[in-house]
Amino acid sequence: MGRRDTTGRRIGLFALGLLLCGLTGFTGSLLGARLAQRYQPDTVRRESGQTPGEQAQSIEEPDYSAREPARAVSPGWHDQVMEAYGENAGETGEGVTAPVISIPETLNAETDYILREKDLLSGSEMEIIEDIPDMYIGMNREQFLSAMENYEAAPPLSEKERGFVSLEVLSFAPSRVVVQMNYRYVQPTESFYIVAVNDLIVVYLEDRQTVYQYTNIRLSELPQQLQQKIIGVMHVADEESLYDFLENYTS
Repeated sequence: MGRRDTTGRRIGLFALGLLLCGLTGFTGSLLGARLAQRYQPDTVRRESGQTPGEQAQSIEEPDYSAREPARAVSPGWHDQVMEAYGENAGETGEGVTAPVISIPETLNAETDYILREKDLLSGSEMEIIEDIPDMYIGMNREQFLSAMENYEAAPPLSEKERGFVSLEVLSFAPSRVVVQMNYRYVQPTESFYIVAVNDLIVVYLEDRQTVYQYTNIRLSELPQQLQQKIIGVMHVADEESLYDFLENYTS
């Protein structure tokens, strides 16, 4: 009678172990398998032909060799992006640098236009801040330098009268541009000579070589008697007489 009870208890515990295997997963399976193995009925143990130690070893070390090999997963979007990133990074390992868009610097209506006038004879300088001329607005550095070269090659008549010699662009930026204007200021002499060049009146100093002032007075518009004097090179005794002449005939 005691043997039947023992056998029945073993069978119950064996069934409990199998139930734990199903409910608790792999970890529970090991615990359940140990419990079921320990209390496995002798009849089952004899049919399997294994000792309790051999059965426990077979449970603890499952054989994965028969499993189907894992499939190679094709690289997803993230892997493809990282692969392209690595190719563009190069051997240095640095990240891909976005292309830099270069925007040329241009002058605008707010640009400070600074003229630095220099007297080449005395070395003195004077700085003037003016509104930038409309013709220069929107120009980049190359365009502005080209415009300054043209100005230097053919300066306005008023600049020639002041003794303009050359210019230099000292700095260029959208906020500030500095141009140095070089002059050799003409010093008036005691007397002057008035001549006509291409029908325009030009005033020379006493040496008859240095231009003192260019004018917009046309020879053909002067009285005939005055024209004859100027054609023969008209002498003016002093600066006051010269200014009177210019004031009377300047349009």
